[in-house]
Amino acid sequence: MTHVGRVRPANQDAFLASNELGLWVVADGMGGHAGGDVASQTTVDAIRGFVTERVTQGLPATHEIPTFLRSAIGHANETVRAYARANPEFTGMGTTVVLFFLPVPSSPLAWIAHAGDSRAYLIRNRRISALTRDHTVLEERIQQGLLPKSTPTTHPYGHVLTRGIGVSPAVEVDVSTVELQQTDEVLLCSDGLNKMLNDEDILGVLMTVRSHPPEQKCQALIDQANVRGGRDNTTVVLIAPVG
Repeated sequence: MTHVGRVRPANQDAFLASNELGLWVVADGMGGHAGGDVASQTTVDAIRGFVTERVTQGLPATHEIPTFLRSAIGHANETVRAYARANPEFTGMGTTVVLFFLPVPSSPLAWIAHAGDSRAYLIRNRRISALTRDHTVLEERIQQGLLPKSTPTTHPYGHVLTRGIGVSPAVEVDVSTVELQQTDEVLLCSDGLNKMLNDEDILGVLMTVRSHPPEQKCQALIDQANVRGGRDNTTVVLIAPVG
């Protein structure tokens, strides 16, 4: 689900939830950049097209999947830049992206790929853990020991991205794998959620509605982000086991 929030005039987020492809994506158009909504939707569409075309030819081997996902996001980067070249009014447009890929539903192996500060979380045994690390100046300074780990994402450096789609000819993509357990849930979100709720807040909301369908869990997170101020567009995609 996605929501414009309580402050922004338009929603620049886009998402994909495709059980058929085993592919879920969240993209967040960069605030203040021309065409953020175009960049995010173009990215989602380009990734979906890339994965669809190649999966119809057969799934890549397990060891090939990280390269496959980097190529999918690289293709999106090229597509966004080509659009901006053809439409100068969108020069400089960009977006973050995070995706979750579960190519074989019966297998526990899944992959996460991202560029920017849209996040993936693992919900397991009533605990939450981050599957991604923000590509921001703030996170770089924390890793370098220049700022404490407790520095909130509302710090000015928290809004300065170090990676994104469309901003340079090549994009560096982090890819990781996770081995799922039967009752695990995976949450993808734009930073409109974690600007308003910290990790424990997110977990608290999910635990409050843990017996509800995934759609209601997504709605509960968005509602709480808006209660806290809704300063940005909020998009949440929850991947949960069926049955």
